[in-house]
Amino acid sequence: MSEAWFVGVDVAKDSLAVASAPAGLRLAVPNSPQGRRDLVKALRQHPVALVVLEATGGYERPVALDLVDAGFTTVVANPRQVRDFARGLGELAKTDPIDAAVLARFAQVVQPKSRPAAGPHQADLAELVSRRRQLVATLTQESNRAAMARHPDVRRSIRKVTRTLHREISQLDDAIAQLIRADETLSRKDDILRSTPGVGPNTSAMLLSHLPELGSLNRQQVAALAGVAPWDVQSGRWSGTSSIWGGRAEVRSVLYMAALTARRSNPAIRAFAQRLEAQGKAFKIVITACMRKLLVILNSMLRSNAQWQSPRVAKKS
Repeated sequence: MSEAWFVGVDVAKDSLAVASAPAGLRLAVPNSPQGRRDLVKALRQHPVALVVLEATGGYERPVALDLVDAGFTTVVANPRQVRDFARGLGELAKTDPIDAAVLARFAQVVQPKSRPAAGPHQADLAELVSRRRQLVATLTQESNRAAMARHPDVRRSIRKVTRTLHREISQLDDAIAQLIRADETLSRKDDILRSTPGVGPNTSAMLLSHLPELGSLNRQQVAALAGVAPWDVQSGRWSGTSSIWGGRAEVRSVLYMAALTARRSNPAIRAFAQRLEAQGKAFKIVITACMRKLLVILNSMLRSNAQWQSPRVAKKS
């Protein structure tokens, strides 16, 4: 049997640099429909086991979709993880061909697992949710500027932009809700997630679009994926403070807001937070633990296809 090939694709706005491990494939094509077809044609001539790309602000999405449609196992890797891997190899230079070779070596050594196949509306939902998040961030910036504005024309401009942003966000909310309801799987998961006190439509949409693995992993895996798993810091007899890092920042951010709400309205999270506070834990530790517990609960609910039950009801049943 032929040796399996691992392929790295460095994605830029206008070009794709391609390399393989073991070495044998060096390719540069435009990041265009024709260029991606040429890439697929070239890869079909070899026993490709895995293709790895870096997340590059969305430019990688059409490439990944075309590769998946062509039947290749494809992973979009975290750029920081790949960069740390490159430093471990002693590769400090950074060009498109070098980055492609590093990605190929990363694919061969690490062999990261691919995400579950996206449903028919998954990519559209992710794009809508990301756009809403961008507009909310802009709205926050405009609101902060309004507090400092003194000139009447500046205040009038800010009010006009703010009204436009509110209108656009409202339209995106409608589009997100319609898309979720149009997909049977997304709709069922949305109903389960939103049955939980503290989880609203925005939290549910973010989890459905940016954490599609929710419900298919164990509690440790899903916490690590979202970046709310504590990592130990220890060397010899010295033991440092555990901390969280990595994971998907957008998911972690929306979990923070959901945990704040759940700390007041969700009986399980409220009781959990009160126990930690009684032990003298700092607020940051308490809210991070609440984020993790809420995520684990949601993961368990989706895995068992069951809606929320309060602790008292669950105990009687």
